[in-house]
Amino acid sequence: MSRHKYKRLKHQITWLPSRWYFCLSLAITILLGWVGVAAAQDSNTNNFTNLSTIWLLVSSFLVFFMNAGFAMLEAGLCRRRNATNVLAKNLIVFCISALAFWLVGFGLMFGDGITYSCVPGENTSLSLVGQKGLFFNLPFPQFGNLGFPESGFNCLNKDWSNHSFAALFLFQLVFAGTAATIVSGAVAERVKFWAFLLFSFFLVGFIYPLTGHWVWGHYGWLAKALKFQDFAGSTVVHSVGGMAGLVGAWLLKPRQGRFGYNLRTDRYEGLETEKFSSDNLGLATLGCLILWLGWFGFNGGSAKDLDYVANTITITMMAAAAGGISSVFFSPIILGKPSLASIINGILGGLVGITASAAFVDIRSAFIIGSISGIFVLLGEYFLQVWKIDDPVGSVPVHLFCGFWGTIALGIFSSNSSLLYSELDVYDDPLLQVLCQFLGWLIIIIVTALLSLVGWLLVSLILYYASQINERISGKQRHRKQFRETQYFQLGEFILTIFEISRRGIRVSLEEEISGSDGVFYNP
Repeated sequence: MSRHKYKRLKHQITWLPSRWYFCLSLAITILLGWVGVAAAQDSNTNNFTNLSTIWLLVSSFLVFFMNAGFAMLEAGLCRRRNATNVLAKNLIVFCISALAFWLVGFGLMFGDGITYSCVPGENTSLSLVGQKGLFFNLPFPQFGNLGFPESGFNCLNKDWSNHSFAALFLFQLVFAGTAATIVSGAVAERVKFWAFLLFSFFLVGFIYPLTGHWVWGHYGWLAKALKFQDFAGSTVVHSVGGMAGLVGAWLLKPRQGRFGYNLRTDRYEGLETEKFSSDNLGLATLGCLILWLGWFGFNGGSAKDLDYVANTITITMMAAAAGGISSVFFSPIILGKPSLASIINGILGGLVGITASAAFVDIRSAFIIGSISGIFVLLGEYFLQVWKIDDPVGSVPVHLFCGFWGTIALGIFSSNSSLLYSELDVYDDPLLQVLCQFLGWLIIIIVTALLSLVGWLLVSLILYYASQINERISGKQRHRKQFRETQYFQLGEFILTIFEISRRGIRVSLEEEISGSDGVFYNP
């Protein structure tokens, strides 16, 4: 082959990928245009429109991709030796969340009740929990009507008309998985893999759908009785996940050496004995950007009308930017010299703060909400240090503290000039709405805290006594601290003993914590 022909062939090969990209982009454009025409011509086919379903699916993909952001963020902010365990937890949590939400969670959260199914002339009493589609009975149409099933989810169909049932299930599933992923960061570097796995099932299968039904269920009692509102989950997703993580972090106690904590003696002994620095801030920054992108699907997908999507995403963008700037300005006052981790959490805090009201506020209000969210993140980090609660990633300040602020901010800043204000069932008096927002948030947080404590204790006791039985069978019993026995029953001693056993059940041993693995995975 001549040199001239070789150069020509090389030039053609170089431009081939670009031509393919152009053709692919053109094909997608034509397809979307055809879908829009088809939807306009036959919008009632199977009771859902194709364009709305496509956007809901795209939003689901974006929210699902947030799991990669959480994994990178946690792996970047934790120490290198824990990378395998951290990534494994973030990978498997969506697997267990999908199963839990399919088996029980979706039915409890969105299924019709026994006394109502949103048909005319029936009882419309307030609802505590859905009761349809539980335990392998979630009805997915296969060959006929691809919209909603004929019964069991009439209320959900009324709230999300013109949407595919399967697409809506996927969208709500990735929301539920996000709540479980939040917990991972708060208990990082010291929780047992199986403990986190079992608790995630309990959270997504029972706690999250129960409290979520009160707000997002058609007759949810908090939404109807208190007019409590939460557009995309500042309370339902983020505060619930943050509170579950806080309970877990409190029960586990700090990592060895953090705040001077000594796992051997179970006491705080002086200052920190080890450097707890982030391993890879570049990875954490990339995780933040992925989460930022995914949030456009998180909030944008929650808009039931496509006309409102662009405005919702723009509002979300502004709040995130304001949160990052605010964390830079106020960090010297609250925590000292600003750090990259604080900027990352400030951006994420702004996103959490705007999630409750992204469709109900204007862009100036979004800037204020995001700015104050950045301050709440810094205050949360400060108070956790004072309380000696170890949160390696900052999950609790970002999701619980900013989730609280975002919930309250809806009552303060919701504007009658916003796109969806006419659909917002709130009080005319902003002060009264703020009070109801606070009461609703407080109720959900208290219930979440109690159920999370029960969940962590049950999981820990199961794992503790399972390990005891396994050690007796194998003949490899470890030397364990003996609990003090008294002649008379003492409630205080009994409670302390339960918590001590529970901590051992869900926390890795000191040797495993130092090595960075709890023995489940090979740690290179």
